Amino acid sequence: MKLILASSGLANEEIITAVENLVGKPRKSINTIVINEAIKAETGDMRWFTDELENLAQVLGGNIEFVDLQAHDMDYVESRIDLTDLIFCFGGNTDYLANIFEKTGFSKRLPGILESKVWVGSSAGSCVMCHKESDEVQEAIYKEKRMTDRFLDLVPIIFLPHLHGAFKFDQPEVLRASELADLPVYALSDNCALQIVDDNPPIILGSDYIIAEKGKLKQK
Repeated sequence: MKLILASSGLANEEIITAVENLVGKPRKSINTIVINEAIKAETGDMRWFTDELENLAQVLGGNIEFVDLQAHDMDYVESRIDLTDLIFCFGGNTDYLANIFEKTGFSKRLPGILESKVWVGSSAGSCVMCHKESDEVQEAIYKEKRMTDRFLDLVPIIFLPHLHGAFKFDQPEVLRASELADLPVYALSDNCALQIVDDNPPIILGSDYIIAEKGKLKQK
């Protein structure tokens, strides 16, 4: 399993280089398939999506394809993924995304897919790979109501994107999130990501982040 869990996509050179290393190809040759189910539950101005998509197109030079998990059966989805190097999963509403993964059967297929493909998540596309935060944290930071009881639980952490960003949360909120959880909480700014390979500890790409566990900060 090779994952890049980003707060806001391919935000800097360190993250892009990590993607190249995990894929084993230069960026201009990487073929990407995009999953953007999470934005279907969003409203309002979606320039964040168009901006991130434009950045993806500028950075990665291979084919960029989209696949709709709700429009096709999983055999077809997996056959499309087989032809690419990297799965890029956009942000949006993580609860909605997790529900779509479960309802379509994608959640059952994904561990097998990740044996050979690299996953790059952005915001919700990263959160969904980890464990779910508490209701209190979800409502306090992201102003969202619970729509699912769990995420995919493939990575034993809680991932909080957009630290110091649009949702304006910082150390007190992260510490509170860790008090309510049995797992470490990783809060990352939009210029950070986690690199995860198999069961190895996460490698942090970037410098603006907070890690907390059981109400205490972990040393950087």
